[in-house]
Amino acid sequence: MRASFRVDASGPFDREAARASLAVHAVEGLHLLEGASATMTRWVDVHGDPHAVTVRLDEAGAEVATSTVDAGVNDVLAARVRHWFDLDADVSGIDAHLGADPLFAQQVRERPGLRISRFQSPFEAVVMTVMGQQVTLRTSRLFDARLVAAFGAEPPAVDGMPTLAPYPHDGADMGGDRPAGSHTGGLRLFPTPDVLAAVPLEELRATVRLTGSRARTVHEVAVLFAEQGDPDLLPTREDLHAVHGIGPWTLDYLAIRAGTDADAFPAGDAVLRRTLRDLDPAADADRVATWSPHRSYAAARLWAHAS
Repeated sequence: MRASFRVDASGPFDREAARASLAVHAVEGLHLLEGASATMTRWVDVHGDPHAVTVRLDEAGAEVATSTVDAGVNDVLAARVRHWFDLDADVSGIDAHLGADPLFAQQVRERPGLRISRFQSPFEAVVMTVMGQQVTLRTSRLFDARLVAAFGAEPPAVDGMPTLAPYPHDGADMGGDRPAGSHTGGLRLFPTPDVLAAVPLEELRATVRLTGSRARTVHEVAVLFAEQGDPDLLPTREDLHAVHGIGPWTLDYLAIRAGTDADAFPAGDAVLRRTLRDLDPAADADRVATWSPHRSYAAARLWAHAS
């Protein structure tokens, strides 16, 4: 049995920005992406049970199809989608504030409703972020794929994945897409904190091909979440900072991409620094401060400008 429902955005929604984020962060074995229709299929853990979910973005929000008719589970999945694509944010006021700065004025006019694209769950966010520190995006996605292949659970067999009605091809080419309806049996669940915490450190390092320091960080993150007992709750900034290898950039990045902080700004981010320099060499910390209390959205706009 399957269900489908809509999750609409509160106000304008820049579908293209969200679609681009899906494309650059899709991981082999974890996600199935059809970029032309901005459709993502994956497995999601809800209270310990796996559920297949397909999300298709449009200009008003998202269509969602799931592998369950359980209303309680689908309420959780709808909330996940809203958080994933920031659909509940009232971006009109945010756009008005940022658009008052000439640095953002044209982009806001041309691309209203540019929201924050987040990770599906805080545990995924932290693990993927620490594995991706100081490496290329391609290498980061390779680490993610190895982790999922080695330690992610194979979900129980279902009678096909949830699908949505055909979407007319809009001519966009996101690269690396597979057509809707293609084989999805190889998708796995992201590893749980308990599973990763139990993996010997040397096995984790060798399997994913991480440095010893990076493997230690992943292991400590898994232990932190396992002890916390909830992979869907982002630990406090203090607890995360106590983990080996997690510094200010990671904390600010996670506040944006895994939490709900609307005013974080990872000032040390290389892409943000480069984009700011290209847009206005005179832009400084005082200029950034004027974007408060919406600096997370300013960061999202700068990342989008660079993509």
